Amino acid sequence: MAGTSTDTAETGTNAPRTSISSPQIRVLVSALGARLCGVYLRNPDTGKETNIAVNLIDDAAYLAQDSYIGAVCGRYANRIERSQYRDETGKLIKLAANEGENHLHGGPDGFDRRIWTITAQTETSVTFELTSPDGDQGYPGTLSAQATYSLIADNRLRLEITATCDQPCPVNMTSHAYWNLSGKFDATAADHVLQIDADQWLPVDDKLIPNGPPRDVAGTGYDFRNPAKIADMLPNANQGFDHNFCLTGDRGPLRQIAILSDPTSNRAIKLLSTEAGLQFYLAQHFTDAMKTETGTALHKTAGIALEPQTSPNSVNRPDFPSPWLKPGETYRHVIEWEFDQGR
Repeated sequence: MAGTSTDTAETGTNAPRTSISSPQIRVLVSALGARLCGVYLRNPDTGKETNIAVNLIDDAAYLAQDSYIGAVCGRYANRIERSQYRDETGKLIKLAANEGENHLHGGPDGFDRRIWTITAQTETSVTFELTSPDGDQGYPGTLSAQATYSLIADNRLRLEITATCDQPCPVNMTSHAYWNLSGKFDATAADHVLQIDADQWLPVDDKLIPNGPPRDVAGTGYDFRNPAKIADMLPNANQGFDHNFCLTGDRGPLRQIAILSDPTSNRAIKLLSTEAGLQFYLAQHFTDAMKTETGTALHKTAGIALEPQTSPNSVNRPDFPSPWLKPGETYRHVIEWEFDQGR
């Protein structure tokens, strides 16, 4: 039976962990939040592993932070304004607030804090399942979610997230992995180079809620159509980087949406997704009290989160891609990371 909302933070300090591997990659995952706890790239010549996914020392550390490191976020990733929306009948649905008056990443007891159940595993794949009951964090309907990590090639990791619900409900799920391709988590990741397949971005208010229609990236600090060093773009991005980009191409088919690279190590990640948007967040709130699995204190900007998803607050914005899941339908989001060790 899949884990339910009773399997939360209080019981989450010894969540099962497991690994999947290929000749070049080992991936460590945890049932706490169906969490990505490490992506270890193996040097083909020496066999030495380098972890490029930000992680923390133990489950207690994950539960003590609000950066959602490595977790699958749900039911609704990103923000919902004033923690409310109207359903298709006009009924006002009130959600649990956890960022001031707003609802972030599924609420104070979101899927990142749940113990998911491992229901299937092979050497190269593992499946987690979770049941979210009717009324969970204010959402209607019993939702059944599944997250499967699989190594589909020697250098490619796939996350497939699916969900069904017995009542109409907004669903928007993603991975909140943070990347630092140098493998040095006591150093900034702002020296990485990023390219995003997006001609438009969403401006936000001081609470990070989109406050208008999409704008063209041309002439702004949010123009990553060509590869650009993140640190070089910061002076022209007066709000920093915690924004959603409106991706080119159709929602639904799997397609390349971004490339992140590190000029020093020559490592790179090609990111693919089936979703319409990409939230780009340069970590700003890591502290030296946050320790990795090796005891390294995190640099304030040690990680880059690239979160494919639908647009923030889309449940209140009919001009944004629809987040609605209806009974009899299956929500499906596929994310793939293709790793290049630069050899």
